[in-house]
Amino acid sequence: MRLRPKSIWSRVIVGMALIWFVAVILAYYAVHKPFGAPQIDAIRDLATTAIGGLSAVALANLLGWTVFRKLSNFSNAERLTLQIGLGFGIIGLSLLALGLTGAYSPLVLWLLLLLPLPISLYRLRKDARELPRPSTRGLTIFVGLALVLILIRALTPPTAWDSLVYHLTGPKLYQEAGRIQHDVDLAYLGFPKAGSMLFLLGLQLAGPQLAQLFHATFFVMTIALTPGLVRSAAPGRGGLAVAILVAVPSAALLAGWAYVDWITAFAGLASYRLIRVSDTERVDRALILAGFFAALALNTKYTAAWLVLGLSLVVLLRGRSLRRWVAFLLSTSAFVAPFLLTNLLLTGNPVYPFFFEGIYWDDHRAFWFSRFGTGLSLPKLIAAPWEASIWGIEGGFYEGHASYGATVGPLLLALIPLITLRLMLDRSARLGSVRDLVVVAGVAYLGWLVMLSSSSLLIQSRLLFPALPFLAALAAIGFDTVGHVGRWGVSVRFVLGGLVAFVLALTATGMIIDTMQADPISVVLRAESEQAYLARRLGYHYEAMQEINRLGGKPKVRFLWEPRSYYCGGGVLCEPDALLDRWWHDRQHFSTAEEVMTRWREEGVTHVLFHRAGAEAVRAAGFVPLNVKDWEALGRFLEQQMVPVGAFGDAYVLYEIQQ
Repeated sequence: MRLRPKSIWSRVIVGMALIWFVAVILAYYAVHKPFGAPQIDAIRDLATTAIGGLSAVALANLLGWTVFRKLSNFSNAERLTLQIGLGFGIIGLSLLALGLTGAYSPLVLWLLLLLPLPISLYRLRKDARELPRPSTRGLTIFVGLALVLILIRALTPPTAWDSLVYHLTGPKLYQEAGRIQHDVDLAYLGFPKAGSMLFLLGLQLAGPQLAQLFHATFFVMTIALTPGLVRSAAPGRGGLAVAILVAVPSAALLAGWAYVDWITAFAGLASYRLIRVSDTERVDRALILAGFFAALALNTKYTAAWLVLGLSLVVLLRGRSLRRWVAFLLSTSAFVAPFLLTNLLLTGNPVYPFFFEGIYWDDHRAFWFSRFGTGLSLPKLIAAPWEASIWGIEGGFYEGHASYGATVGPLLLALIPLITLRLMLDRSARLGSVRDLVVVAGVAYLGWLVMLSSSSLLIQSRLLFPALPFLAALAAIGFDTVGHVGRWGVSVRFVLGGLVAFVLALTATGMIIDTMQADPISVVLRAESEQAYLARRLGYHYEAMQEINRLGGKPKVRFLWEPRSYYCGGGVLCEPDALLDRWWHDRQHFSTAEEVMTRWREEGVTHVLFHRAGAEAVRAAGFVPLNVKDWEALGRFLEQQMVPVGAFGDAYVLYEIQQ
């Protein structure tokens, strides 16, 4: 019998075929499970992080769009980026207000993001569809590879030093308290809070991975704005400027961490782009928005002051108008004020911990923290760019050279000096965009030298990172300029191009190797548990934190020479030794170990975590205020006043205070 296609029996047989196929598939995967419970948890966490991140970006774009829709003179990519950046700044200010009143919670924040989601997603999709496609294939592959590796690192549990000291610890304390507060002796909580507010949003919505993803988002937005820096001075070299920026190894590495360097860099760059398009005679919307982004930089990092000073000089030089310059400064000050007032309310000092006394702060702490006069000498300052580029290394130092704490790569040092050739060949460049770039980068660089000369604690390449987009732009312009020196220059530029490609290839290889060694994919997909990953990455530190979290009752654990406390559990009150000065500071107020112990008992301290390796490192460094008597008193203090309850290799000892 031949079945007709539309007959009832044909439909029954087709339906049975479908049921059979589905039954076989379900039965097979019921036995051969494609993934287990850990992978289901991983998918759930990734989905929550993705939804939270996308919703936050969409809302930020919608908020920014209401302002930028009337501004012209921007490419589609620049407009979208500036809109999102402005929106994130507004969200940060809003969360600051909610935090001071204790009005935020995961439910409230999710509702604020999800209620406008249909409109915000529509706006984001519409704006994103207008983005142009990259034109330089090789540079695009390099940048794309770096972004993928950064994204993978951002999805892992946090292990970066400053994240565990304060960038995430502060938001975690705010989350646990249900409000923004400064009730723990952690000086860094007084640092600008714009980044902390966004990290708090990430913790509330999905966890620390979303906080890290927010920082990576600002890295992407900085990349999107960077080509505009060279559009008029070196057309077609925007991709090269981006590649040079991404090829700074330490800067790319920390893009996937919950740090604030790329928020600061983006804010300064956004302010500059708005200054460049603002009317040179009138006080217009673009100039006011430039002040908002300059304030965002200051609200994120104190050392952005040098960057903002350079931006203010550009405003003055471009408009030659004192009225516009004052308007820019007033706009910046108005948007900085909420964060300064918050600090004043919480600590008694608007710029805590600098210049004035405040909670947990006195002259002894100020002396220890600044170490004024211990910086580099004049000859070493002159050699600082060479030292930082050639001898600087992430997380370490070469013997006989200052530790700049970062690997910056060779391209900036190799190419930026070529900008002098541009200024010699093209006199008009001195009055245009090149001059403005030199002003901003130059002031930031001079500020960096001032910091290097003032204190050994400030000998860090990272303090110059907010100016990286401007430095990368100058490097790209310097590269382009060589080709304008006749046929010989074209040939030399061809050779330089090959060397730049070689450096980018080596940088990409290094990124891949470093990522493979860290093996982040295993923990992202839960093939390795978070606990195992953290134990592998943090070693004895994580073991010590886990032991502290198992203490019974309501312990109060005071740390010695250990500034990281993020992984202390919510039921334990941990007091980190953020400045590594706790023992020395208490010795200035109490002459004997017995008096120190009496004071600690009165303050409710039950346990002490002694970071032996940290103390030995400080002692080996020979910092002058800690003398032989201080170290001898510490030995008696640990032996006579406390009972050891746990040891973790040669790194840590956990003590219980004798009552």
